[in-house]
Amino acid sequence: MADDQRAVLRQEAKALRELAALHRDPIFYGRGVPRGDGRVVLVVPGLFGNDSYLQPLRAWLGRIGYAPARSTLSINAGCPNRLRTQIEQSLPRHLERRPGPLCLVGHSRGGMLAWAIASRLQERASHLVLLGSPAPAVVAMMRRGGDQVPNTVATSSVVAAGARALRMLDPDCSVPSCGCEYTDDLRRPLHPATSVLSICSRDDPIVPPASCTVTAGENVEIGGSHSGLVYNRAVYGHLARFLAAT
Repeated sequence: MADDQRAVLRQEAKALRELAALHRDPIFYGRGVPRGDGRVVLVVPGLFGNDSYLQPLRAWLGRIGYAPARSTLSINAGCPNRLRTQIEQSLPRHLERRPGPLCLVGHSRGGMLAWAIASRLQERASHLVLLGSPAPAVVAMMRRGGDQVPNTVATSSVVAAGARALRMLDPDCSVPSCGCEYTDDLRRPLHPATSVLSICSRDDPIVPPASCTVTAGENVEIGGSHSGLVYNRAVYGHLARFLAAT
């Protein structure tokens, strides 16, 4: 194993410590944070992830007054148009019970899917939160007419792993050169009513902070691991504040 891979593993192992610290913090139990208004918050996992590791975040959202929703993805890998379609199909049942604006939270690659859905929902998407997501860099590339995701959006090993999964799971998918609905979604401007927050880690060994910067929205930089952004105590404080600012 190369030294850079060992460094990534050492940094990402901190996610477990971040989860343990979160459980000791009063913020995890809803203390001292603004209350939600009951609206649905869809939470989308990162590359190769599913809804299971996001359970602490969804439970917290429920405690502070929101209606958290799963993505329904068994694994976030392969054709993003297929994955975005699957997530969208799960939304009506949530919105029937809780009509009104929808919030979206996406971790890493999940931020790209969340962005695509927000662009389709337009004014019905009130908030879009990106956690360690290269979505801003990918969106900028697509709007410039690029047809290949650059390695600079994430470490080369992660980009390569995602490409291998795409070939294996969806061999007919040639995103982003295919020009499918998903690529149109990322090129379409978000509605002015959609508030955007991007939170990244200055210590992230997987997604460079520069790839996470939004030009129309709020950017927050904290410390911590990439995987642990969904457990980071600082993230929870910013998230509660941002979602309550309607």
